[in-house]
Amino acid sequence: MNKSRTKTPQILGNSISLFLKNLGLERKVKEYEIIARWPELVGENVASATIPEKIQDEILLVRVKNSSWRHELLYLKNHILSKVETDIGKGIIKDIRYI
Repeated sequence: MNKSRTKTPQILGNSISLFLKNLGLERKVKEYEIIARWPELVGENVASATIPEKIQDEILLVRVKNSSWRHELLYLKNHILSKVETDIGKGIIKDIRYI
């Protein structure tokens, strides 16, 4: 057996994260995760009135059902940004724009 090839076992998730980071895809995966986990991040009530469309230049664009919801979400913006930072990671998005 060739001893030079033996390495300390790593957790698969860590290896995948490192692989994505080396390819420059880690940020895109985290951006996708924000959109995919939107109902979990904001709750079903908010999710039912919104559609996260895309992230462009670190700004999450969210389509909102109506102006009443838009007004309410402006008050919740900092809370949602904090939740994204805590659950997904810091520096992925810097703002949310409701459209």
